[in-house]
Amino acid sequence: GQARQKRPSQAQLMAIAAVMTIRRVLCFSLHLLPFFLGVAPSLVGAWDVQLANGATESVGRLEVRYNGTWRGVCSDNFRSVDANVACTQLGYERGASLVQRQAQLFYGSSPDGVVIANFSCIGNETDLSDCPGSARSEWTTGRCANIAGVQCLLDQPQKPSTLRIRLSCPLRNAFNGSCKACPNQRSPAPKQICAAAQPAVEGIVQVFYGGQWGSVASKAWSMKDANVVCGELGYPLALGIPTLQELWPNFDGSACNASSGANGTAAPCDSVTVAENNQFREGLRSVYLQTVKCTGAETRLLDCYFSAIGPASNPSFTVATVRCGFQPPPACTNETVRLRGGAVPWTGRVEVKLNGQWGTVCDSGWDIRDATVVCRSLGYGSATAAIPSASYGRGVGPVQLTNAKCTGTEASLAMCTYQSGVVASSCGHSRDASVTCSTPSAACFKTGSRFITAPDANNLNQSTSFLQLNGPSGWGLICYTSVASAAVPAVACREARSLFAYSVQRGTASSYQGVRYVGAVSCQGNELSLAACTQRLFSISRCPDGDAVVTCTTGLPDLVPDITALLNSLLRYPYIDSLPVYSITCGLDGNCLASSAKKKSPIDYVRVLRFSTQVMNWGTYDFIPSLPPYQWTWHACHNHYHSIEALANYALYNASTGLKVAVGHKASFCLEDTVCSQDGVQQRYSCNLNTQGISPNCGDLYASHIDCQWIDVSDVSPGGYVLELLINPGNGTMESDYSNNAARCNIKITSSNYFTVSSCYLSDH
Repeated sequence: GQARQKRPSQAQLMAIAAVMTIRRVLCFSLHLLPFFLGVAPSLVGAWDVQLANGATESVGRLEVRYNGTWRGVCSDNFRSVDANVACTQLGYERGASLVQRQAQLFYGSSPDGVVIANFSCIGNETDLSDCPGSARSEWTTGRCANIAGVQCLLDQPQKPSTLRIRLSCPLRNAFNGSCKACPNQRSPAPKQICAAAQPAVEGIVQVFYGGQWGSVASKAWSMKDANVVCGELGYPLALGIPTLQELWPNFDGSACNASSGANGTAAPCDSVTVAENNQFREGLRSVYLQTVKCTGAETRLLDCYFSAIGPASNPSFTVATVRCGFQPPPACTNETVRLRGGAVPWTGRVEVKLNGQWGTVCDSGWDIRDATVVCRSLGYGSATAAIPSASYGRGVGPVQLTNAKCTGTEASLAMCTYQSGVVASSCGHSRDASVTCSTPSAACFKTGSRFITAPDANNLNQSTSFLQLNGPSGWGLICYTSVASAAVPAVACREARSLFAYSVQRGTASSYQGVRYVGAVSCQGNELSLAACTQRLFSISRCPDGDAVVTCTTGLPDLVPDITALLNSLLRYPYIDSLPVYSITCGLDGNCLASSAKKKSPIDYVRVLRFSTQVMNWGTYDFIPSLPPYQWTWHACHNHYHSIEALANYALYNASTGLKVAVGHKASFCLEDTVCSQDGVQQRYSCNLNTQGISPNCGDLYASHIDCQWIDVSDVSPGGYVLELLINPGNGTMESDYSNNAARCNIKITSSNYFTVSSCYLSDH
C-alpha cells in the first residue's frame, strides 16, 4: 500500500515560519544596503528602450527604463556598437546610422535624469541588458553633461556607393527668376565672409543615377535636408527652400508659347524655345529620390534616409529645391580658426586661437563631424575628410584642444565640447588634426591651366607632363623662360591637380603641333587659377629655350625658425660684442656687416649683437638646396661652399617708427640634421657625409659664435627695437607654408655693450 506522509508538528511549523521571516528581513536589508552605503543599485534584468523627441520613430534621444522611470544615456562611453544593439532591440535589424554626442541640443534633456552606461557591447547582442557592461551601469543624476542620440537604419533600397548631386536651373532663363547654379567665386574671401549672408546659388536638386540626372521629390523636404545638400555642394549654409515659381516665375508646367514676346515682359518662357522648355518640363515629370529625411549632421545626401531611388512619376512637378550661401562665422573679424600646410585653401592642418595664442588640435576623437564644423565656420561646405597624424606637417605652439565632440551642426569649434590645458598638451604635434573641405565645383569657373603628357625629346623620348595655359589663342604650351617665378607653377599645380609645385624644368614636346606661348605670367601665388594671374603672352611656334615641364607633389618642406632657440641664445648672452675689423674679415667679405664697416681701418671696431639661428623643417618632405652641388659657390675666406647664398635675412626695426635701422644675412654652408624631434626621427643629412639637407621634423642649428650669426649695430643708438629673422627670403625654395618664416623679438639696447629681450614670437602667431 501507499505510505502515509507524516504531518509536521505545531512547533516545527512555528520554527519554519520564523526562519522564513528572518530570510525576508535579510533580503530586504541587503536590497537597501546600497542606499545606506551611498551606492546606486546596479541595473539588472531586461531593459525597455525608446527613442524620444525625434522627428521620426527611428531617431531621437536614447532612453532606457528601469523601475518605471525613463532616463537618458550618457554619451561619454556610448559607442556605435552599443547604438547598433539598441536599434536591434527596437526592431531595426540594420542597426544604427548615426550616434549623436549632444542629443540634448536636438531632442531636449531627459526629465528624470541620466544613466551612466558602460555597455561594452560586442555587437551580437539583441538587448542592451545582454551586453557585458550593462550590470555595471548605475542610475545617477547631474554627473554627465551630454546624452546620446541615435538614428536607426530603416528598411530602404540598396544605396549606391556614390551619388553625385547638382543644382539645375531652367534653360537660358536670362530675364526672369533668380535660379543660379554657379557662384561668383569658389570660396569666400575674409571680407565677404564677414558681410551679411548672401545667396550664392539656388536651384532644383538633382541626383545622378542610372546614367542620367533626375530630380528629388519635395515630399518631407526640410531645411535639414537643404543644409546637407548645400554642405555637400561646398556652401556652409542653406538659406531657404525656394518654390519653383521663385526660380522661374513664368513656368507653369505647360508648353511655351512660341509666339509670345521677348525680354520677359509677356513671354511665359522668356526667350526659351518650345523644345528647350519641353525638355526641362519633362525632366521634372520624374523624380529619382523620394522621401528624403536627414538629421542635418550628415555630410552627404547619400547618408540620409530615403524611401526609394530610381525614376518615379511626378506629374505635379513637386521637386526639392535649395538656396545656398556663404554665412559669416560667429567672430569673423577676430580670426580664431585657420587651415595651414595645404596646397589649396580648403585643406590643411587645423589651427585654433585660444587665450590670444595660436596652436593645433589633437587628433584624439577627431572625426568627420568635428571637421565639418571647422569647414563650415571657415565659409566652406561639409568636410570630405577628417585627417589624423599631422598629414599636412606639424604645427608649432601649444596643442590647444583634444577629444573634440561635435554634433556636426555647431557654428564653430568653440561651441563643441572638448578638453584643453594639460590634457591637450600631453598630445604631441605628431598627432595634429587636419581637414579637407568641400567647395563649389571647379566646373563653374574658367580653367586657366592643365597638364598634358607627351614624349620629351630632352629625356630619351620619355613621356613628360608639360604645362598648358589657356591663353589668348586657346590652349597652348608655355615656354620655360615665361615661368619666371615659383608662384606660376604653384598656382598651376593647385588649380589642375590640387597639389604643390615641386620643380620647373626645360623639356621639348617633340610631337606637339599646337600653339605655344612666350611672354610673362605674373602671379601673387595665392590665386586659385592661372586665369586670375596677369598675362602678357604672344603666340609662337617653337620655344627657343624649351617648353615648361612642371612637377607637382603631394607635400613640401615647411621651414620655421625655432623661437625657443632664438630666445635662449639672446638670454644667455645679452652682450653686444666689440670686434676689431681685422678679426672678422670673412664677415666683411660675406657682406655680413653694415656698409660703414667698409670705411673702417682694420684696427677699428664694430659692434655686433649675436644670436643663434635654428631652422626647423616641420613639413612632410626633405628640404634640400635648389642648386646642384656643382653650382654651389666657393668661399675661400671660410674655406667652404655656400649651398644657399641667403638661407636667412636679419633686420632690426625701430619699435616706434618701424624703420629698418640695420640688416644682416646668413648663407648656408653646412645644411644638416643638427637636431631631430624625440619621437623616432633619425638624422639623415650630415656634412661629414657630404650630404646637405634638412629631414622632416629635424632642424639645422647655426650657433651664435659662428661668423655672420649677428647683426651689426655699430650705427644704432640705444632704444627699443624689433629683431627679425626671416627664413627662405624671397621664397627661393618651394615650401608648403611661407607665412611662418619670420621670427621677431622685442629687444631694448640699453647701452653700447648691453641689451635686454622681453619676448620672441612667430610672425603668424
